[in-house]
Amino acid sequence: MKQSLQEICEAQIRNETAMRKVAKIEYEPVLKLCAMMHVNAGREVNAEHIRECSGILKSRTGMFSNFRGTLQRVILTKMALADDPAAYLDDVTDVYGKLKADHKLPGEMFAMAATTIVENCPVERRTEVVEKTRQTYAMMKKQHPFLTDESDLSLVALMIMAGKDPVQAADEAEKLFQAMKHDYKIGSNTAQSAAMVLALSDKPAEQKLEAFFGLYNACKAAKHETAKDKAMVIYAAFADADYNLNETVASIGEVDNWLKGQKGYGALTLGTSERRLFAASMVLKDLQAGGAAAASSATNAITQAIIEELVLILVMIILTGIIVSTTLSNSFS
Repeated sequence: MKQSLQEICEAQIRNETAMRKVAKIEYEPVLKLCAMMHVNAGREVNAEHIRECSGILKSRTGMFSNFRGTLQRVILTKMALADDPAAYLDDVTDVYGKLKADHKLPGEMFAMAATTIVENCPVERRTEVVEKTRQTYAMMKKQHPFLTDESDLSLVALMIMAGKDPVQAADEAEKLFQAMKHDYKIGSNTAQSAAMVLALSDKPAEQKLEAFFGLYNACKAAKHETAKDKAMVIYAAFADADYNLNETVASIGEVDNWLKGQKGYGALTLGTSERRLFAASMVLKDLQAGGAAAASSATNAITQAIIEELVLILVMIILTGIIVSTTLSNSFS
């Protein structure tokens, strides 16, 4: 394994160990996600600072707030990584209030979408992005009422922040969705999430689709692929990266094998597909750090937000008791 990737892997384990001291009882995928967020930010877990953030969160939100649910630890991590945790929370709750307007029972993913917007959008554009996100989501919900749900909100917001208008975003995602359904025979839930991620790139649709499935199939041939469900959407996050296929697949395999020997990555604590999701995420992080991530429409920051959001979505699937495969598939924009 090359040195830069080894350092990312070791930083991940180091931050997981530190997170376990802060959160003695926590769902393993959430703990790993929080550690990964620190690694992506180039930071080490600061237990005392996270506790301070917890005090701020409790003082400013009610017990039943969507900011204090199953992903409270994620919110605290995002606060801890912000320059001013209190101001960050104020910004997020403000965007959340606008985003959930007219929704009678908004869930936690509205809160997660609010953090995605605050972290990737200039203050002066937030109102515009929120409104366009709501418009695009409404279009997609009308077209696929039983398929589209709030777990799609952050990816919708990313499409808007990448410069798409609501009609364009919904149209591009729908065309990619239909192509995956009919030409590649992918399940609807997976196809919709992958379509939104691929829509961020300005590359030709067929090129994006071939690259997405090419990377998945190459990982499958090497026996290091995720399950063919929401977890495989991680490969769509490579859409704007300039990488060598064979080298990238080899790196994913090396990280997968390395993680397999680490605490918390065995079949009983995480699951094979989940582990490979994190392995692919680490390799993409290394590609970005090395300057291999292009910026045709999605900047490096937005691309990283995609990775985090995908894990968040998958964590939510498992936390809410939805079994995505017989082996417990992946747990991430």
